[in-house]
Amino acid sequence: MSRPVRIVFRDETHLVAHRDDFSVPLQQVLDWIRARLEADGPRSGWTHIDFKTPQPLGLGGLRRLYPWSRGDFWARRRGRRLPSHLIVGRKRPTRWLCVWGLWADEETFTLHTMYPGRVAPREIHDPELPLSELPGALAFWSRHAIVVSPGEWEP
Repeated sequence: MSRPVRIVFRDETHLVAHRDDFSVPLQQVLDWIRARLEADGPRSGWTHIDFKTPQPLGLGGLRRLYPWSRGDFWARRRGRRLPSHLIVGRKRPTRWLCVWGLWADEETFTLHTMYPGRVAPREIHDPELPLSELPGALAFWSRHAIVVSPGEWEP
């Protein structure tokens, strides 16, 4: 039987950027994450996963861009220091949950971020982006934008 997982937050202010996208209580989301981590494999290093939850948990928003797409821009989301690739649109209900974190030890998982939606690479300006992952991040973020509602970014 696997040992219980303790989840700690690396930076609670970072989680605020996604708070309004969730429609279920934080404790429910953490329970789903804990169950998934307890069922999964090695408890070491980085974990970057997505999985379906038993019910819709919030609104996700990532849009694929095409050569004819219009309206994407770069701006800082609320609570962020660096700009993200954004597009104004309507987020959609989702059961997918993305989780990023680092195992401190076999029982302690440090949650860096979580959001409703599928896994995406780190943003190109992320100071923790390894140089080896930059080409993939550039390719992804040149073709995708985060869906936002008016007021979710700073002018």
